Amino acid sequence: MEEEKLKTAQELAGQIMICARDQIMISMRFLDRALFRMPVTASNRTPGFGVDGEKIYYNPEFVLQSFQREKNECTRAFLHMILHCIFSHPFQYEKLDRECWDLSCDLAVEAAILDLNIKDTVLNRDDTMRRTLNKFSAKVPHLTAERIYRFLLDHPAEREEWLKESAAFARDEHLLWIPEREVDAKERSGDSYTTDTRTAMVGCHEADSGEEGEQEEVEEALLGQGDSDWEDISQHAKTDLETFSREQGFGAGSLLLNLRESLRDKIDYGEFLRKFAVMGEEMHINDDEFDYIYYTYGMQLFGNMPLVEPLEYRESKRIREFVIAIDTSGSCQGKTVERFLNKTYSILKTSESYFARVNIHIIQCDSQIQRDVKITSDEEFEQYMQDVELAGFGGTDFRPVFDHVDGMIRRHEFQNLKGLIYFTDGHGTFPERMPDYQTAFVFIEEGITIPEVPAWAIRLVLREDEI
Repeated sequence: MEEEKLKTAQELAGQIMICARDQIMISMRFLDRALFRMPVTASNRTPGFGVDGEKIYYNPEFVLQSFQREKNECTRAFLHMILHCIFSHPFQYEKLDRECWDLSCDLAVEAAILDLNIKDTVLNRDDTMRRTLNKFSAKVPHLTAERIYRFLLDHPAEREEWLKESAAFARDEHLLWIPEREVDAKERSGDSYTTDTRTAMVGCHEADSGEEGEQEEVEEALLGQGDSDWEDISQHAKTDLETFSREQGFGAGSLLLNLRESLRDKIDYGEFLRKFAVMGEEMHINDDEFDYIYYTYGMQLFGNMPLVEPLEYRESKRIREFVIAIDTSGSCQGKTVERFLNKTYSILKTSESYFARVNIHIIQCDSQIQRDVKITSDEEFEQYMQDVELAGFGGTDFRPVFDHVDGMIRRHEFQNLKGLIYFTDGHGTFPERMPDYQTAFVFIEEGITIPEVPAWAIRLVLREDEI
């Protein structure tokens, strides 16, 4: 009799979870691939709910208690776990401060759900959570997990106040995000049965599939449990959501913001700077083009006279002529500009980046040229960084910089200018004509919109932690 009751309870809990998934699907069809990506598994691995990117786990007894307490609890938890996956929250857990990352992820997901305002996910305590999130958004205007996490690390004095709210926003067990080692099937415990939802989808994208029981190697898991699969799913959801939200007037601001953050490419600023390098000769023994056969043959034949000597120069690709333009208008100033200069300097001063003698101009400008400093050596760059003072703080007009650089080219102050990097907030007037050198506008990401640049320019968006 007890076994029959247990089986009935498990079946009922499974049906509640499937119903939760279907309710989300009805309201948010752009999540179709994510919803049907993972089987739903009854398990004792978690006291409540959990997800690891491969399966959704639930404790049957907890599901029944939650449903009895509030009908939408399970639907809210299901959506909460799905959003964790499409935001790539579980796939970098090993490398981060777990306490701060747990809270950051839960706050970001709950903010997105509250913005969506889906009827089947509404809870009685939503108003309380909204008030808390409004208080937090005064400190972190855009509540993505990455931004919240950086804030918590940078402000240890405020961290404890934020961490007090962890329980109010938690919906699932994050310890399941830690990949398990490959173990024998008999040593795996907790999974009782699986309600596989991956093949039950009608009228949606074909579900992702894999061999049953197949597990990743530990090293691959540490790099991300199916992270590449989820990146594709997230991209699909983002594309569909952008169309769906425009058509339906959907409140998806936080959801789109988090998706864009999770899909954002990591930028190697050093690699980007090297795009402006040119070929040139430098005094350096070139071992790559030295032929040891003729050298040793000559030594053997003549005793102490090699037939060839090593080349005393080599060609390398480095930065020789370059312009760094700094927007010092009222909306783009202070520590951010100094960090950008320091980052650029630290990359350029390495011997692999630029020649011993260079022609680099650092131009400060707002609506007009404020200062132009010429750098010809590492020592001058070092001195400039020690004495740098920003000038200007008026409006922004990009055209004077390009006119100034074009004038220097006409006066032969540049022989082969490779490029110009313009660090700015983007709120200014762009030149209409394409210059004769490569141009990149560099922005620091502060919101969900970054100004577009002319078609002939490179648009680079960096996060503050990337400079």
